[in-house]
Amino acid sequence: MLKPKFINILLYLFVKYMAFALILAFQDERFKLLVINDAQNGHDLFLNSFHYLVYVLVFIFILILFFSLPIYFSLKVKRAIYFMPLIIIILVAEYFIYTYLASPAHLMNGVYNEILSLIFLFLFFFKHIGTIFKSKSHS
Repeated sequence: MLKPKFINILLYLFVKYMAFALILAFQDERFKLLVINDAQNGHDLFLNSFHYLVYVLVFIFILILFFSLPIYFSLKVKRAIYFMPLIIIILVAEYFIYTYLASPAHLMNGVYNEILSLIFLFLFFFKHIGTIFKSKSHS
């Protein structure tokens, strides 16, 4: 679908992390606990929602900064024999970085994040990934 340009990598990561943040917001009623229950009126609800969104966006920005270049360069690899280990290493690193730094009490969140990583990676770059595996020099 998209070519592996750096701007598209940033878009992929932003969409993936926003989807992940949305899932986390409703998992264990986090949004309700952090935003809705603490609001006394509509103004409080707006402010709490805004603070929650800023918190999520800062977190997403940090993750995008950390993972954009590795993913970009892994998608520039022309041979599947190098591409697969690179993507696996990046996903394992992302799992450990997210799980142990951001969510040590909820290890399954890292698994959910990785599942979304794979789904969105293929949704955004399936044609390009296909060309890596179809090339005659894939081994």
